[in-house]
Amino acid sequence: MTEPRSIEFSTDRWLNDSRVYNLIWLGRWLERADTTVRVVNTFARIAVDQGSDMETFQRSLNTAAATRGITVDVTVPEQTLPMLLKDHSASSIYHSIVAVRNNATQVGTVEMLRAVAALLNTLEGDFVMPETPLDALLLTNTMLERLGDVYGVIDDSWFHQEALSEEEVYRRFVQQQQQQQEQQQGQQQRQGQ
Repeated sequence: MTEPRSIEFSTDRWLNDSRVYNLIWLGRWLERADTTVRVVNTFARIAVDQGSDMETFQRSLNTAAATRGITVDVTVPEQTLPMLLKDHSASSIYHSIVAVRNNATQVGTVEMLRAVAALLNTLEGDFVMPETPLDALLLTNTMLERLGDVYGVIDDSWFHQEALSEEEVYRRFVQQQQQQQEQQQGQQQRQGQ
């Protein structure tokens, strides 16, 4: 897999249309998962602070679910949290993270795939649906930590390159000048034929 740091602006660069597509959708799904986790976390924190029961907490999530395209029967509030976390096939946090993983396999680093897998594991395996607002708060706190790990990997892998020394900047400048001269000579030779 090509590292994102290796982006070059030449004819053989790795950043083609399909990779750009994957990067865009990776970001969109990651943002969607992050937003939904934060909404559930906020409502769980409020419920814990107010001493609300699980039914009241889940009723408070109905609007959050509706804004994400999840239709919940208001007479069955206990389905709201499961739909937001895992059960909705298109708008749940779980679905969003699976979509992140699918896009990351095309453009992400190994470290990123590991961080996304750790995030996904919070909703797989031994996952138990929260039974109290406190359980939901603890789960979403864990998910926010793991989302932070994913963002950290993205930041470290793609944006925090060490500053180049003056010698390296000069070496790259000379190399670029040589490549341009070679291209011009090639064009002149082709025109002369």
